[in-house]
Amino acid sequence: MNFELIDNCFQVAVLLCAALAAIAAALRHKCRRFLILSLFFTCVSMGTLYWVLHLFIFGNVPQVFYVSEFSWLAAYLFLLSFQILRADQERPSFFLPSLFCALLTAAVVLTVRMFGPSYFVSAAFAGVMSAIVYLAVWRLRPGGGGGLMDCWLLLCVGLQLLLFVVSVFMRDFTRFNLYFAVDITLTLSFAALLPLALREVPEK
Repeated sequence: MNFELIDNCFQVAVLLCAALAAIAAALRHKCRRFLILSLFFTCVSMGTLYWVLHLFIFGNVPQVFYVSEFSWLAAYLFLLSFQILRADQERPSFFLPSLFCALLTAAVVLTVRMFGPSYFVSAAFAGVMSAIVYLAVWRLRPGGGGGLMDCWLLLCVGLQLLLFVVSVFMRDFTRFNLYFAVDITLTLSFAALLPLALREVPEK
């Protein structure tokens, strides 16, 4: 069986379960962070589900996959919203290491041309990813109140960038290879955002 189909089905299943768990956490703790996380998980899984259905029905990778691209872009917008909400009591300021990391992230996104030939989608994705990186590094500054969640968000962004870089050098997507190892790690890293967010809920 095509391993790309197995990998994508795994991602859809894991992230839909994570979305349901995040909704349950939102209802239990009455916290918007978990609702936003559930929307992030849902958007990633729905974008992948379109890919899976196309691959299953037609037997090949879709040449135009704007449905998946916009769904994944929306997912990272929700992840940015999640990060902004975490820094709700603080006003981000200029921090040189944050700017450097954000510009480096944007450069990688635009160089690799993530999300196909569309300059608009690539630029939008670069902006969103850079903002997530800027806030995460800014919170990790001395006295910034950052923690494991910010490090984990940087890991997720790094794995997402690595996935697209690796895909440039891959030609065979029918058998397990480095691309799928990175993708499975990325899926599990996404799912781990929920327990990390639960750790940040103040005890009553």
